[in-house]
Amino acid sequence: MKGEENDLPADVIGEGPPPEGEGETDLHRVLIVDDDMDFAASLAGLLQLEGYDVHVAHEPHQALTELERRRPEVALVDVRLGTGNGVDLVRDFRQRNPDLVCVMVTAYASIDTAVEALQAGAYDYLCKPFHSEDLLATLNRCFERIRLLEEKRLAAERLGQKQRMEAMGQLTSGIAHDFNNVLAVLLSNLRWLEERVVDRPDLAELVADALEATKSGSDLTARLLSFGRQRVDEVSVVSLAEELPPLMRMLRRTLDDAVSISLDMAGDLHPVQLPSGQLETSLLNLALNARDAMPDGGSLHFDARNLSVKPEDARVASGLLPGPYVLLSVTDTGQGMPLAVRRRALQPLFSTKPPGQGSGLGLAMVDGFVRQAGGRLGIVSTPGKGTCINLYLPACQTGVLQSGEIT
Repeated sequence: MKGEENDLPADVIGEGPPPEGEGETDLHRVLIVDDDMDFAASLAGLLQLEGYDVHVAHEPHQALTELERRRPEVALVDVRLGTGNGVDLVRDFRQRNPDLVCVMVTAYASIDTAVEALQAGAYDYLCKPFHSEDLLATLNRCFERIRLLEEKRLAAERLGQKQRMEAMGQLTSGIAHDFNNVLAVLLSNLRWLEERVVDRPDLAELVADALEATKSGSDLTARLLSFGRQRVDEVSVVSLAEELPPLMRMLRRTLDDAVSISLDMAGDLHPVQLPSGQLETSLLNLALNARDAMPDGGSLHFDARNLSVKPEDARVASGLLPGPYVLLSVTDTGQGMPLAVRRRALQPLFSTKPPGQGSGLGLAMVDGFVRQAGGRLGIVSTPGKGTCINLYLPACQTGVLQSGEIT
């Protein structure tokens, strides 16, 4: 079939965090605070063999310094330190980093000490001597707690983002409706004027330009109204050949003049079935990310072509089902991503931008949109050579929905 390719680009599809111990993974970070140097060294050696990133401090001041430098996730703190009290240190730890999980370790166990430690913010308590299995089981509980708290935080953030989007949609609809009324007056007056300057070519050209600008404003309000009315569970069959050209015009108005935008499309693109209204938002997110990666300007290229994924293709193991797709690629000439950033790029709230300049949700939302459509997102990027985001959108082989036509 014309325009259909069998070879996938060399990207990483929908990659999440790599398996522990593989590549540039982040090890679980543990801080040991104990004034017994031999015990601390022995404990650190054991945990390092188990794959933990371990650092040691022998007194409170050093421990607080290590807390700031290493940002540990779990701290194993001895109750009795040579120049301080472990319970007081846990209080300082928790004040400086409320997310730090602290475990008290001591040879002087008592109910009163345990209660005091828990009241200070300790999560658990270990009595010396202990078996290595008990220690590892305690650490597993600590990191499981961290994981669950992180999932809860992300769920709350996603809910807040959804509520903000719903509020934005309502606000956008109201603004677009009022602006449409203004445009309607302008359009009717310009058409009246157009009929009366037919014999004045110089004026007719100015009126034609004004009419074109007014129609562009009307198209924009129609898109805003569509955004305000969209529902997450609504889907429609989309012809990218019809949708992409006007989107390119919108992006040219949105981005800096220093960013040049181009578009290539195969002549026989399959229709695709997508969540309603999310294609524009997703491509805008990708375009804004690309612009930020090109502070001195550059080029942003969109390419759409048909693609057939065979059952034996290696990328099927990444969740890309065999079948026909439309591959929509967005390529910039920006700074590119190092491997460590690329592996975390799809994680919600992960951002390399300064505080206040990025939510860390843009690329994660695009990934969510593509997955909701039944596809996958792939990333090809090299530092200094730019980034290519590939959207694998399943082709709609019927061409129409049961309840509607191609939009």
